[in-house]
Amino acid sequence: MTLVAIEIIGVMLLLTQMLFLVILWSTNFRGYPAKIREEWPKVTLLMVARNESRVMQACLLAFEKIDYPAEKLEIILADDHSEDDTGVILKQWAEGRNHVKVIAIDAFIPNETVNGKANALAQMIPCATGKYLIFTDADCIVPSTWVKSMVNAAEVDGDDKVRKSFKYRKSRGLVTGITQVGGAGLMAKMQNLDWLFTLGMVKVLSDTGQQVTTMGNNMLISKEAYMQVGGFGEVGFSMTEDFQIAKAIHRKGFEAVHLVSQENMVTTQPESNMSGLLMQRKRWMYGAMRLPLKLKVLLALQALFLPLVVLLLINYVFLGWLFWLTKWCLQSFFIILIQKKLGQNISLINLIFFEIYYLFTAWATIVCYFWPSNTTWKGRKY
Repeated sequence: MTLVAIEIIGVMLLLTQMLFLVILWSTNFRGYPAKIREEWPKVTLLMVARNESRVMQACLLAFEKIDYPAEKLEIILADDHSEDDTGVILKQWAEGRNHVKVIAIDAFIPNETVNGKANALAQMIPCATGKYLIFTDADCIVPSTWVKSMVNAAEVDGDDKVRKSFKYRKSRGLVTGITQVGGAGLMAKMQNLDWLFTLGMVKVLSDTGQQVTTMGNNMLISKEAYMQVGGFGEVGFSMTEDFQIAKAIHRKGFEAVHLVSQENMVTTQPESNMSGLLMQRKRWMYGAMRLPLKLKVLLALQALFLPLVVLLLINYVFLGWLFWLTKWCLQSFFIILIQKKLGQNISLINLIFFEIYYLFTAWATIVCYFWPSNTTWKGRKY
């Protein structure tokens, strides 16, 4: 087989993958319509903050606007050894709110047992009394409909045929929400498209029964599932504790679903510079490298597209550009479908810039991941 033939086959495999993403999103999308409920279960909302005084006020303001029965909503907050005014802000906000608890996190040194955030959550959850544990981060803004939307997805009756085909043995134990990146600058818009594209692929895989990961800033876990896997303190060390516990919950046979709707869309802060972005992506790569082989192959096709199409351009210019244009069209159409579902504005200019951004960050992340250096996360080095 010639080199050109290998290049064409590689590119065609990626185009096929893109086409299937579009088809499956359009034909196999699983929604979880809201139901009128007379009774809502008790829920515990958990949020860990570390050096977040600059952005945390918006998060707390959003908590005040959550539409959920007050007597059924418990909020547990933790200051994870911040070096700014985070702890003071949390305590001041909790004053006069009987349903809010602020937990003091015991000191520890990150080791091979647990990372910083997982350590904090493991200490918080024994204080939780809700049927469901719902998680977000201090740099996120949740919509008022968030809790009801996530609980509805956890409680809505499942399709028995779907459950049997996916081989779920137990109740629904995990709900993953959708997250967008806020901000008006070009870099923020590129990160938003990046998150939507990635989470869109996760949604497609989830709806076909292949559980991939979850997002710790928009996640619900049933207390039953959490206790059966032993919690964050028992699932083993990982830079991506959300990925680790999702994997443990799936192994136990609990059903996991991915909810994509405007009602549960959380807004997170963008990384302000390329250094921070690559460090974030390096941390995510630790989780990606622990995916099943077939999923790693799909991700590898994404990264290999650039060298394959460049080599093709050298030999067959027209064919190379045709394949590249086709890939961009399929990729952009997939993102547009997601944005329409979420009610976001669509910009073709941003989609053009995103192609450049995505190919650059994909390879920069690979280099950063294999570069022999520590990963810095929330001021801690691992």
